Amino acid sequence: MIKIFSILLINNFLILINLKKLSKIINIFDKPDKYLKKHKSNVPLLGGIIVIANLFILSFSMIFFENLFGYLIVSKKEFASIIFFCASFFILGIYDDKFILNPDKKFIISIIFSILTLTLNKNLLIDSFDLSFYEKKIILNDFSFFFTLFCIIILINALNFYDGINGQSLIFFIVVFSYLCLNSPLQTFYFVLIFICVFILFLNLKNKIFLGDSGVYLLGSIVIVLLIYEYNVFKTIKFADEIFLLLILPGVDLLRLTIMRITNGKNAFYGDRNHIHHMLIRKFSLITSNTILLILAFFPMTLFIVFKLDFFISFVSFLILYVLSILFLKLNNKKKTIRKKLDDKK
Repeated sequence: MIKIFSILLINNFLILINLKKLSKIINIFDKPDKYLKKHKSNVPLLGGIIVIANLFILSFSMIFFENLFGYLIVSKKEFASIIFFCASFFILGIYDDKFILNPDKKFIISIIFSILTLTLNKNLLIDSFDLSFYEKKIILNDFSFFFTLFCIIILINALNFYDGINGQSLIFFIVVFSYLCLNSPLQTFYFVLIFICVFILFLNLKNKIFLGDSGVYLLGSIVIVLLIYEYNVFKTIKFADEIFLLLILPGVDLLRLTIMRITNGKNAFYGDRNHIHHMLIRKFSLITSNTILLILAFFPMTLFIVFKLDFFISFVSFLILYVLSILFLKLNNKKKTIRKKLDDKK
């Protein structure tokens, strides 16, 4: 483990000192548009590239040192399907970063990639699940494929919608990986993922790089695979509602935005500045905004796991906190708008 982390440390140090050269070679930048993207200058979208570079080094070093997957044995077909799934979403993301793919096309391509992966790998199919508040196991039978596909598409889009300010998505991924790491046989692998995310977070908070769609899609696809394997194969997650509470923040924000856009006659996939992170950053600093998002992400799981409250209490408590936060931020934005109009009249 020490040898692998030493290699990753050297690899990331080389990335750090050659960041400008790497940015020019990759030549994918996020350009400000004064609407959705309000940063002052072009920022390289290298998050996904750095994750891929680290995972490549990790795979290569495992040949010589140790197996990070412990006793896990998967067939070649199963392993190939996982690589295909993650690589496909990475390529989709990097293409979108470079050429700005139409959201509707991106949605359809995501479905195609997911269908192909689920056809190849039956271990990724959710054919049944348990709920903490219901004694009987819920068997999906013929609905298994479509339910799994629905979960994948909703989660990958929720994570993509959730990305918006520096540090936000990376902190959320660190939270998820840290939680999954607790009882998993893949603990070392989770430590590696957290290490990679922390390194990118350091650069992201300094505005040196953005995670980009390539980074969000890649890390999101990894989260999806790990969540399903932890539940289906390793049995480290007992109840499906545990996963629901872990991912509830980006999910609820996706639902709110979708309803708002459809109600206003807009395409649900086209961006705006009504995300919770946009509302927070208009009121608070970057650090405070990310701290509030971190609290919101941890809150339901803390109630459910630490304080042993039931699912409904944890869920409703989160919803109340989330709604109150949105209402407070909306009220603050209205006050700012009124104040600005009065100042303009003067």
